[in-house]
Amino acid sequence: MKQLTVRQLRNKFKKIYFDEFDDPNESFMDFLLDLISKEKLLEIIGKGENYYSSLFYKYK
Repeated sequence: MKQLTVRQLRNKFKKIYFDEFDDPNESFMDFLLDLISKEKLLEIIGKGENYYSSLFYKYK
């Protein structure tokens, strides 16, 4: 996974969180995604979708 480029990591992130990126403000979401570092993307993807989703709904 560490050999992936930043663009590949961003696309993988988008596939995991597809619901959040499937809206009219997709260009803004892409801008926000550009602000996330490669290391943080690796961490998020490595932990998986369920971990962060559960945290989100826990505090929502």
